[in-house]
Amino acid sequence: MSLITVTKDNVNEVTESAAVVVEFWAPWCGYCKRLAPVLKQLAQTYEKDLDILQVNIDDFEALAEEYGIETIPTLVVMRQGKAGKLLIAPQAKTLIIDWLKEENLL
Repeated sequence: MSLITVTKDNVNEVTESAAVVVEFWAPWCGYCKRLAPVLKQLAQTYEKDLDILQVNIDDFEALAEEYGIETIPTLVVMRQGKAGKLLIAPQAKTLIIDWLKEENLL
């Protein structure tokens, strides 16, 4: 599956999905823009195993606060609304893959 932008219409997927990766980001964040192609590639490579939702913290500030997001980009695995271990500003694709394995998504 490709990256999914969270909107008001599908925001419940963040809290209701069995297991989903959520990226908290903002359009003004330079590192978020550099990370986006990596996430898109991972979503395509692992399309049968992995859904990645992107939450713009400017649009969903309350959701970011609810999950304690203080730095962006931050990745988190959500299972029925419960957050797993945060991955804050990953510096390499391999770090993301290792984290996904630790979270039992790959």
